Amino acid sequence: MKLLSVLDQDFSIGPWTFRGYIQFDGADYTQEPAGPPETDFRRGAIGSGDTLDAQALADGSYLRKARLGGEGQWGENLSYRAMFDIGGRDEQGEARIAEVWARYSRFAPYVLIVGAYPQLANMEDATSTDANPFLERATAANLARGLGGGDGRLGITVRRATRNWMTAISLTGPVLHEDDETSPRSAVVARTSRAFYPSKTSSVHVGGSLIYVLSPGKSQDGRTPGFGFRLMATPEVRVDDTPLLDTGDLIADHAKVLGLEFAARRRNLFLQAEAFDFAVERAASEAPRDAHFSGFYVQGSWIITGEARRFDQTRAVFGRPLTRHPLREGGWGAWELAFRYSRMDANSNAGRLGAPPPPGGVRGGDQTILNLALNWYPSDRIRLMLNAMHVKVDRLNPAGPADPEPFGPAPLTPPVGVQIGQTLDILALRLRYSF
Repeated sequence: MKLLSVLDQDFSIGPWTFRGYIQFDGADYTQEPAGPPETDFRRGAIGSGDTLDAQALADGSYLRKARLGGEGQWGENLSYRAMFDIGGRDEQGEARIAEVWARYSRFAPYVLIVGAYPQLANMEDATSTDANPFLERATAANLARGLGGGDGRLGITVRRATRNWMTAISLTGPVLHEDDETSPRSAVVARTSRAFYPSKTSSVHVGGSLIYVLSPGKSQDGRTPGFGFRLMATPEVRVDDTPLLDTGDLIADHAKVLGLEFAARRRNLFLQAEAFDFAVERAASEAPRDAHFSGFYVQGSWIITGEARRFDQTRAVFGRPLTRHPLREGGWGAWELAFRYSRMDANSNAGRLGAPPPPGGVRGGDQTILNLALNWYPSDRIRLMLNAMHVKVDRLNPAGPADPEPFGPAPLTPPVGVQIGQTLDILALRLRYSF
């Protein structure tokens, strides 16, 4: 118990207070056994890596992320923060900038933020990973944030927060730790929200968001010239990072995402939902049809031990519960049951089974995930999470006249128009310590 008491303390040197978290993930994937590529048509990303990895997703455990840094205050109106990430599947241990920013609040309720940081792209994005009841963000929300926001993205934000309203407008640039020029180079990110009847026991929240990409990144796979737009995602856990959704590169002039959000809390019950519409304005040299994609999620939780999620109006999100009876005081901590249903439709004019995609059609896949979670908070700093997911991906082979071998020569590229998606189950676990 003495160790838990030490872990619950803040650590400071001079004006700096150290902040961060460490999280370890493990997962077990249950899917049909892999077969030869001539008869097993399940495939992953287009034109990158081993496309057959989708047939045998790898169980395992790893350091999902360690985020380390600090924050401080200079005078009454200037605050600052610097955070760096270590870990992840493909990063080989190097540190990456997650947040380096300064915030000026002299003209409150208006606040100015400048630096490299995650902008408030949508409600799921604005919610701290320490408060999310699931291991990862819902797919649609995560793809939306990546188009103009996300960790380490240069930007300038003006934010206004009052008791009932929050509005934030950002102009963003590239992500500092991405040097391949595939991510959007500049975008406008805006979000506004309204809280109704906020109180200690209940609150209702509605809002909307917009991401408008002014300059998309360059082509990611090298097979198409000019600027590229791409939606690519794994199921909502990162132990195996094989994408099961992938639109491939689309040559785009502009892209935008519109989002609607709703959330409500009544004592220890919580509900949240968002819906997104993705629109891609294709370049004149691309197929004549513009592309449209959509996604949504609905999630909720019941905190069995009676604690409640707190509403943070400065970010217009619900935070994590505070543990009433922590383990170090002889209690059982806080226990939470949660559910989420998410869908991401990365198809646009996909056509029919057994045929190539129509001109301008995109076959990125249609993914649905039912996620059930059990969370234990032995203290305010420690959390153990268990997620059980049922994943279904409906995806047709994108091979057609414009790209006859998207996965490589046969048999890597299956027959035209066949189903290359799959159904699987995932059991995932996370241990997280925050300070």
